Amino acid sequence: MAALAAAMAARAATDDALFARYAAAIQAAVMQNWSRPDGAAPGLSCVLQVEQIPGGEVIKVQNGSPCNADPATRTSIEQAVMKASPLPYQGYEKVFQRTIQFNFRYDGQGR
Repeated sequence: MAALAAAMAARAATDDALFARYAAAIQAAVMQNWSRPDGAAPGLSCVLQVEQIPGGEVIKVQNGSPCNADPATRTSIEQAVMKASPLPYQGYEKVFQRTIQFNFRYDGQGR
């Protein structure tokens, strides 16, 4: 029993690490496609609900809460997610979910 529990814990840790890389890949793809408005300041953080199909094609994106961005910046982030479609998929099939809660962050680096 202990061996099974250890194996399950190891698999969960592997899945968590893969999901962390998946989230970072999505963040990078969205940032690459973001046309940052002048009013977007470092420290920006928005939760988005993203619906996608296998292969990573985005079919819907919606700003959620919390989000400390103004309306124009919120719209620009949604547009960036759509432009980034298809989101990273290959190699992440094991952690793929049709609906994800994506935490967009802007710390002043990048675009």
